[in-house]
Amino acid sequence: MNNGKNFSLIVQEFFNKGKNELKLNWEAIQSGKRKKLFPEFPYKVKPAVHIVGKDDYIKYQEFPERRKQSYLKRIFREKTAVVLGTNGIVFSDEFKAAAVENDVALFVTPLSKIECSKKIKRMLAGFLPDQVILSGGLLEIFGLGIIIIGDSGVGKSESTLELISRGHKFISDDVTLFYINENGVLCGAAPEASKNHMEIRGLGIINIKEIFTDSIIKEKAKVNLVIKLKRWEEGKQYDRLGLKFPKKYEILGKKLPQIIIPVAPGRNIALLIEVACRVHTLRKKGINASLDMVNRVNHLIWKQRK
Repeated sequence: MNNGKNFSLIVQEFFNKGKNELKLNWEAIQSGKRKKLFPEFPYKVKPAVHIVGKDDYIKYQEFPERRKQSYLKRIFREKTAVVLGTNGIVFSDEFKAAAVENDVALFVTPLSKIECSKKIKRMLAGFLPDQVILSGGLLEIFGLGIIIIGDSGVGKSESTLELISRGHKFISDDVTLFYINENGVLCGAAPEASKNHMEIRGLGIINIKEIFTDSIIKEKAKVNLVIKLKRWEEGKQYDRLGLKFPKKYEILGKKLPQIIIPVAPGRNIALLIEVACRVHTLRKKGINASLDMVNRVNHLIWKQRK
């Protein structure tokens, strides 16, 4: 179900929604109508709209030819969706040609640059996507998006590295950018600064893409399960049957199932994480080995009492 945010908003929809309030006129031959207004999401949520004010255009007209070409190349770059002229600017033919050539929408409004900026910000406020950066790594294991969290120094990165070496997909390490996609589904991606990288004690920062090749990297993934690694506490009673389910983990209003794995020396954490993923998949199908065992024992006790 969509949460009302629409960062897949395209130029044609932006024009339809804003043509009256912004008093827009579409110049040239309506190029760029299918371009996305948020092309760099989830890394950036700034709309790809470049506003050209009256003073900006006067300066452009005074540029020598070489500098004009450089200016046009800069504002009509691939990631620009809309170039918007304010104060009723009458764009030159070369400006219009650059818009068509680079498939960028060219709009004109009688409003001032400041007034136009405020109206666009207000108009798009309801379309900006929800996102948050939180501690925790994200892998795709057996087709499931798995968040790995836990105590500092418990072995999260080392376990992640072992899982990657087994062929599971790497999205992010240590911190993850979470967001709600256009279908209302919680997804995760690596923040731009740490993309493709991990920190391993004793080795420092390593580049996963360079070590394991592109095939192991995934840009983003739907989030299905949280696995928390918790340091083993001597004398503490742990649930041995798997009948107790931890409180669900919440991100951006979405509640996720959580499995807690106690970590002790000698335990193969990567293997336990893989098994936890299988257990989660089986539970989703209604198969619960713990309950099956309890029911079997109860049935045997009942038979003996008959």
